[in-house]
Amino acid sequence: MSEEKHIIDEPPPSYDSLYGKIKKAKVESESNVGFFRTLAGLLFASVGCTICLIIILAVPVASIVIGALYLNKCPIQHYIPIYLIVSGAVGVVYNVFGILRKLATKRNEEGETEERPGVFTSVCNCIFGCFLLAWFIAGNVWIYSIYDDWTSDPASPDKYCHPTCYLFAFWTTTLVYILMGATIVLGCCSACIAACCSCFKS
Repeated sequence: MSEEKHIIDEPPPSYDSLYGKIKKAKVESESNVGFFRTLAGLLFASVGCTICLIIILAVPVASIVIGALYLNKCPIQHYIPIYLIVSGAVGVVYNVFGILRKLATKRNEEGETEERPGVFTSVCNCIFGCFLLAWFIAGNVWIYSIYDDWTSDPASPDKYCHPTCYLFAFWTTTLVYILMGATIVLGCCSACIAACCSCFKS
């Protein structure tokens, strides 16, 4: 009897949860096709967010691990492993801080996100952002300045850097530029498409 009462008194699921969103889509959908379309979108968004979260945290953690493993194995530029460790640690803290801040945002009665960052949060974001930018620039100098000189042959200690350490640092840094370029291209394409659509409508 007590279990039945507990089940009856249990509040309905929040519409902020995935289950609540699916239930809401079922109620609001006019047909089964519309419901399954909405369900696929919700599941894709949930899985996509999880994958993005894993990638966002995996790269900084990998930077810390590789930098620590090869800390003394890059004599040509001993700052590269340090660069990986520091950037990875700050990246983890920055990403976790951002995730916690988003989870802590309050929602008003209409379901809209109501953010109240405050002075402390704004200052922390500014400090983290400035430090990551400055550290990224320093890493660029350390990594790209030895591109033509480094070797993976331990027989040349003056020019040696462990290939895993150097190539990981090189490609993660280069990937930032690739993503920036792709973002700019996609943004320009979107702006051009929007401009063309507005011209056709007028």
